[in-house]
Amino acid sequence: MIGTTWLAYFEGNSRRDCAPAPSLCAEVPEPLRAVLALSLGRFQLGESAGGKIHEEMPTHPDQALDAATRRSVQLYIEEEWRHARELALVIGALGGRLQSAHWTNAAFTACRRLLGLRTKMMTLAIAEVIGIVYYRALANGVGSPALAESLRRIANEESRHLDFQAAFFEHVVARTPRGLRAVYRKLLQALMFAILTAALLVLLLDHGRILRRAGASVSGVVSASWQELWRRRFLRPAPPAPAARDLARRFLEPVP
Repeated sequence: MIGTTWLAYFEGNSRRDCAPAPSLCAEVPEPLRAVLALSLGRFQLGESAGGKIHEEMPTHPDQALDAATRRSVQLYIEEEWRHARELALVIGALGGRLQSAHWTNAAFTACRRLLGLRTKMMTLAIAEVIGIVYYRALANGVGSPALAESLRRIANEESRHLDFQAAFFEHVVARTPRGLRAVYRKLLQALMFAILTAALLVLLLDHGRILRRAGASVSGVVSASWQELWRRRFLRPAPPAPAARDLARRFLEPVP
């Protein structure tokens, strides 16, 4: 099971919350602080989510879960909560206030709960993609070393979360009856595409202003999001081994 390896990772990645450097506020131009705090506040709400998954994980009946995977998912959610606390510290340093609700958070919560655990996990996976692209765009474009350090720390952990999600869904497909695997993989890919499309639209509508200020283009954001999934072969079958390719070529190539 994937859980043993990932449980060791999550247990080893435990750390205290990291506050931003005291220079953060002075490094961010005053006109940008309120916009930045508002945008980060919406992500902070999203990072605070996942309580239902965490609560139901010990007893959830999904056959893809063993004890180590269940605990890995819980620790994964707890790292998301740590990110929420660290973003709260960044927002406070910028002079902003935390938000208690926003329609985007409510919409993604409803999406997560729509069709059970695997939809919830897929929604979280796409949130990781969006978070990685967003945090790195701000880290690279705002011009604040203190902000960049905080956001890159979070983005790097989000990247490992997406690795975990890719491994989880490959395990889910492998647990599907052999004759149904290709169809089930296609269904998951369709779900992934639908959620990613919605998430990108929300990102560009809600955070386009700050992303443009950071120098990120629409095409760059979309391309970077797809690359995060593509380089992990997220829900794409592994290429055949060289020996298998050679054997297939012998049967497929015409006889002279």
